[in-house]
Amino acid sequence: MERIGLFGGTFDPVHAGHLAIAEQAAEELRLDQVLFIPAADPPHKRKTWANYGQRVAMLEAALAGRDRFSISLIEAELPAPSYTVDTLLELRKRLAGQFYFLIGADSLLELHLWHRFQDLLKLTKFIVISRPGISLDAMQQALQQLPGTFLPDAAGMRWLRDDGAEFVFLINRLTEDISSSAIREQIRRGEKTEMLDERVIEYIELSARMCVKIKK
Repeated sequence: MERIGLFGGTFDPVHAGHLAIAEQAAEELRLDQVLFIPAADPPHKRKTWANYGQRVAMLEAALAGRDRFSISLIEAELPAPSYTVDTLLELRKRLAGQFYFLIGADSLLELHLWHRFQDLLKLTKFIVISRPGISLDAMQQALQQLPGTFLPDAAGMRWLRDDGAEFVFLINRLTEDISSSAIREQIRRGEKTEMLDERVIEYIELSARMCVKIKK
């Protein structure tokens, strides 16, 4: 059975941290592919910096040449807002394989508040990426907010429920937390950033020039 990583987010913009996380998850969990799923209408964010088409274009630029990575536009086809459970239900109809949904440790702490979170546990396994300031103990305790009893492996890095629901904790290899909002602020100030792929930077600069021409 193919092992499919699912990486959802606004990707506003997609940056080096996103790519590093996907690479690490694919390597350590032996994923056959990773689908990046840009949120079309995220319920937790009122407005994105770049529109959906622009965010998709930046993903296409950043993922070019990375054979194991691809983009799914499924959320643009589904009714708004973009709830993860609806996305997974539709993906189940289209793809055969074992899903591994990538989330940050901060999202794990709030997973019990997600829309129909009980159903999520039946649709996918989870890969939880550590975040600065969130301890492994806090990540493990967050599982107690979810239904059922999760039992750990000897290292406490893989937790399994008797019905097959699974959480795998990965320690983020990045030495710093990369913030999309900080990158956007750098772009607004006209500063260079090393956190974006050169092709993404070229796209942003071209889009900015086109906007100036249209305004003129």
